[in-house]
Amino acid sequence: MAEPPSVPVRLAGGADSGLASIVQQYLEQDLEEFADKRRLARRLRGRLAMTAADYETTVTVEFCGGEIAIWDGERPPLDASIVGPYRGLTRLLQGRANPLVEHLRGRLRVRSSLRRPFFPLHVHNLMKLPPEEGARRSARALALAAAGALAVGGAVALALWLT
Repeated sequence: MAEPPSVPVRLAGGADSGLASIVQQYLEQDLEEFADKRRLARRLRGRLAMTAADYETTVTVEFCGGEIAIWDGERPPLDASIVGPYRGLTRLLQGRANPLVEHLRGRLRVRSSLRRPFFPLHVHNLMKLPPEEGARRSARALALAAAGALAVGGAVALALWLT
């Protein structure tokens, strides 16, 4: 499969807040590194507002398919919004937290429009950490070991049953 083209991430409308810069830097680095994330970013369409309540700062991340624009402030119409402490938002950006789980735990307030109820989860799929290659191998090795143990156990049981 061909490498997907890059997805530019830009600060729009003179955005100069620290939160806007952090969101831009994170997305640029992640999209540069992972082709799967570039493919997903090119399919996303919509606007997500992120508010760091403890700093009273809001940015809107607009996914336009071929590019991502980050604005200071809230820019309606929004497809979703996430409000919480700055640290909670950075955990989301780093892919270390799931917006739904954090909402259920009361750490973040996540809202979606009725026409795009799953938009925050689509954005989470873009931002979440990819499994480490070693973790994949470990899971595969564990599955093979379990299958092998099951086969050996079945063979022993069959041998005992036949005797």
